Amino acid sequence: MPSKRLRFIGLALFVIIGCASAAQAKRTDDVVILKNGDRLTGEIKGLQRGELKFKASYMADAVRLDWSKVARLESKDRYLIVLTNGRLYTDSLRLAQADAAADNFFIGDEQEAVSVRQLEVLRITPVEAGFFRQLVGTVDFGFSFTSGNDQYQTEFSASATYRKGSHALTASVDSVFSGQPKGTSNRRNQFTFDYRKQLSPRWYTGGLFDLLRSDQQSLTLRTTVGGLIGRNLLQTERTSISVFGGLAGTRENYSAQTGQPQTTNADALAGLDFNTFRFKTTDISSRLSVYPSLTTPGRTRMQFKSDLRIQLYKDLYWGFHFYENFDSKPPVRADKNDLSVSTSLGWKF
Repeated sequence: MPSKRLRFIGLALFVIIGCASAAQAKRTDDVVILKNGDRLTGEIKGLQRGELKFKASYMADAVRLDWSKVARLESKDRYLIVLTNGRLYTDSLRLAQADAAADNFFIGDEQEAVSVRQLEVLRITPVEAGFFRQLVGTVDFGFSFTSGNDQYQTEFSASATYRKGSHALTASVDSVFSGQPKGTSNRRNQFTFDYRKQLSPRWYTGGLFDLLRSDQQSLTLRTTVGGLIGRNLLQTERTSISVFGGLAGTRENYSAQTGQPQTTNADALAGLDFNTFRFKTTDISSRLSVYPSLTTPGRTRMQFKSDLRIQLYKDLYWGFHFYENFDSKPPVRADKNDLSVSTSLGWKF
């Protein structure tokens, strides 16, 4: 059954996320000196989205430091280092205190080191880290209830990303259920797998696999498989914007009541990714995907998802989510729109 398969996939992803604490050994004599003079000795966990994650032996949990407030950084380990121009390095690193406009971040041995500005460093990942330790992602759960008509809605979503060199794999699960104890109910389940490979500092290629069930649109299951090529338009330590295009094949199964339970389509694909982050305040991630049909003239499908997260305490946050799935010409008598707005409590790892 499609819904059972989606629940199984969601459970499997949740178990994987729960194991994210597994790790391999790494040196614990890394040194961080902040601009206010504070000195920390311990282990560099990584850098992402303007936050340097660091843990000393006397800390119960790793702390997140504002990367722009770090004055010096020393380590004898090797790291995967990604710059804002898209270049990748696997080498040692060193941050020397200097003027903000100077090249004060050094990659590699002193004699052959590559030097860049500190804020040109986008991501740092320990090379020694195992698979689970390199996972980054979120888990969200939301619930709402209206006493006037006994209407309720639950939402669960989880996402995990794994990066290795120029490769990035992202898996996500979204499940929304709404209904009334003595009335009708609607559910939407979606599983997405996304692969990206960086070809050059600006260009990347990849593929996608998507499963969608939507009672609102009478969809029992829509399976989408596609390939794409994209370009990074903007990539800084705070914001990234990229566009992509490609081709996709779609298999749709509709409920028996619609009279046309199954269709197969070929689609073009165009999309936009937007991500921005402000330290300890706002985190916004959005994706727009448009599928003009190549087999049904005049039909265009659109998916848009946007998530806004505000930190409450450490890795705990409050989330606001918007989702829209639009079909300009459904092959059956069904709603064109499936739209939802929700809030949730979430955890980031």
